[in-house]
Amino acid sequence: MGYPVIGQPAPAIEVSEWISGKPEEENGFSGKNVILEFWGTHCGPCIAAIPHLNELVATYGSKDTLFVSLTREEPHVIERFLEKRPIKGGVATDREGAMFDAYGIQSIPHTFLIDSQGLLRWHGHPAFFTAELLEEFLQTDNVPKVDEPTTSSETVPVVTPDTLFFLKIDRNASDRRGATLGIGDKQFEAEFYGYRVVDVIRELLDRPLSRMRIEGEEPEELLDVEFRSLHPLQAKATRERAVDVLCDMFGIAICRVVEQGEGWTLTCSNPQLTDMSDLGGGSSMDASKSQFTGSNVTIDQLTDYLEFLMKCIFFNETHLEGKYDFVLPVETFDQTRRALEEEYGIKVESAVREVEIVILRMTDTAIRAS
Repeated sequence: MGYPVIGQPAPAIEVSEWISGKPEEENGFSGKNVILEFWGTHCGPCIAAIPHLNELVATYGSKDTLFVSLTREEPHVIERFLEKRPIKGGVATDREGAMFDAYGIQSIPHTFLIDSQGLLRWHGHPAFFTAELLEEFLQTDNVPKVDEPTTSSETVPVVTPDTLFFLKIDRNASDRRGATLGIGDKQFEAEFYGYRVVDVIRELLDRPLSRMRIEGEEPEELLDVEFRSLHPLQAKATRERAVDVLCDMFGIAICRVVEQGEGWTLTCSNPQLTDMSDLGGGSSMDASKSQFTGSNVTIDQLTDYLEFLMKCIFFNETHLEGKYDFVLPVETFDQTRRALEEEYGIKVESAVREVEIVILRMTDTAIRAS
């Protein structure tokens, strides 16, 4: 079943149970503009979208414009999640999945805009549901055209709860660039648009460039790669299998060596951190030129991301095993170093340690762009 048609009546909103923010009026959604978000506590991209949607609620939420976040999970799971990651607006559960089916949900997060007449006016990824779009709609009843990037892999086959492993590789056919990774206890999802194969392999191996070396002429062709690994498969094992497929296709051999390397140690004798492990949700990380934001991430994940941003080696010697939230300035190394110590109790000091280097060796069978 596909998504409802824009301009046609949207399926009636019916929830199993309200967790927070239940509409006060008896008629519920009748005569209201509704922003309906399908999400999950296990979904890294969903978690990353929460701050943006909270900002929209704070600015545009009213008795005439309602925000509803809907998941299929049990109330106690959602309540525990909200204790540490509040979501503004209404939060409800659709335990039987009737609403997910009615709206043709194939992946999350996904946002729908429904007007006061009950007509569907827009739907898509919440990243494209901008303040400018919502403001113009509320002021003029017009939904502006969103300049969403399109690619040859724009249409993705339905991934159902029965789909355990999914890998799709296309040649990049547009200007779309970027990557999204969702890492959970029972699943791993990744999308790469406009990436070289060696960069996709690096991400799937969870290896920063500072711990990798490329030998030979690497393929320069840009790809779109989509990958999903779901419970009960082991996420790490299936990621490694995806790497095997890419290496076989592009003629890349992988070997590992141990060398002495200069870098920076992370140590922590007096942590100023809140462990988020008991939430059991996914992790998300995002960075701009000035700031890194991590939600529900381990220190190992933080270390790897710092290596990616700073282009140097970091050694995690904190002995911290939980999952934490971080907001760090990253314009300069000194800014990041100071913030880690002053705000989180993590010291950064220079050191020399043994380092495992992964070598990607290009062979004569590598695929070249035609």
